[in-house]
Amino acid sequence: MNNDAKQRFINIINTYGNSSLRTISFAYKDLKPNEGGDDHKNIGYEDNLYEVEKENFTLICIIGIKDIIRPEVPISIAQFQKAGITVRMVTGDNITTAKAIARECNILNYEFLNKPDSIMEGHEFY
Repeated sequence: MNNDAKQRFINIINTYGNSSLRTISFAYKDLKPNEGGDDHKNIGYEDNLYEVEKENFTLICIIGIKDIIRPEVPISIAQFQKAGITVRMVTGDNITTAKAIARECNILNYEFLNKPDSIMEGHEFY
């Protein structure tokens, strides 16, 4: 994939993330007979990927899915904050999506958005 195409896909993912959408990509790869082996045991496993899974896929589409925030969530968070409790969110979402969801829930406001310790990825946390 060339850099222009890669940047285009990254922009799509970031646009979806800023709208609190999780992204899923659909792609396929034509395999030659027995290229994947009968049980994936004879094709080499490294970096959590089988060799056959590492490259040469054709991207079909990137979609965004949204988990609807229940109406009582922002209300409950506001009640906790009023009581002096600092609410934090831990998620496996990418950081752009996580920020958008935290803003929708009123966990993260624009004051905290720019503070360096308000948002962190897993490797920073550990």
